[in-house]
Amino acid sequence: MRRLIANGFVLVIATLCFGCTSYSSQPTINEPVEPATQEIISSFSYAIHSPWKDSRFGKDAYAATLKIIPDAQDTGSSLAALTLLPLEIKISEFSSGGACGQDYLTGLSLGLIPSWCTRTNLFKFDFILNKDQHFCRQKTYSINSMSFSHLTMIPFALFNTDNQPLTLYQAALKDFLRIGQCATR
Repeated sequence: MRRLIANGFVLVIATLCFGCTSYSSQPTINEPVEPATQEIISSFSYAIHSPWKDSRFGKDAYAATLKIIPDAQDTGSSLAALTLLPLEIKISEFSSGGACGQDYLTGLSLGLIPSWCTRTNLFKFDFILNKDQHFCRQKTYSINSMSFSHLTMIPFALFNTDNQPLTLYQAALKDFLRIGQCATR
């Protein structure tokens, strides 16, 4: 009976401390008004730097990359990658560092005291485009998160099950691959 009460108490506290998290990118990802033509990519290299050995985000982002540019081959791990590839993708995934200090206050008050916390640079997406063996353009997207914790956030936390960082990665890659002029270094 004690175990049932203890499990129920833990469930109530966990439910009361739920929050809502929103993500933003720097620079802002432009959503196209009309379908834009996309750069033709024949091969790419993909690298992820993560504190976790088998990052689920890294695997999902790789699968999303293959869907966005289905005709391209990943040649980043082969010896043929000594030449400049048309597209180089580098993803950095950083640890969030745990709960913010103010989140503990919300937990101790059983969700009555609201808190919010901003975590900067949780993800970085670095894209480099090369054309005709020359540098064309480069863009780095930095993803930040802002989380809100309060008793009233329970419905938002329960129904917010999207993988927003993955959605932002897909939008950033599509934004970068729109045809544009090449820049000079």
